[in-house]
Amino acid sequence: MQEVKVTVNGGIISDEELQEYIKRGRLQQPHNELVAITVTLDDDYVDIDYKYANHLMPQRFSIAGDMIVPTFENLNSAKQAEYLDKVTNDMRY
Repeated sequence: MQEVKVTVNGGIISDEELQEYIKRGRLQQPHNELVAITVTLDDDYVDIDYKYANHLMPQRFSIAGDMIVPTFENLNSAKQAEYLDKVTNDMRY
């Protein structure tokens, strides 16, 4: 398992808290290697951005069948998260 690059903005967090964030990132996408985490602290709120090694982004993809987006970055963060959280069906024809 590769070491995870960690960036913390806006404060300091404990090693235990950091390990929990890493554990959470690995559990979210168990078939994808976690390579970096950016933690942004804002008072009582924490924003965590996970980066994975095996992101295969298609050149073009369809959203809801009626909207074509040329690049992944054109999507808002909610749609990006929805796309990344999809689980593929392992059934073979």
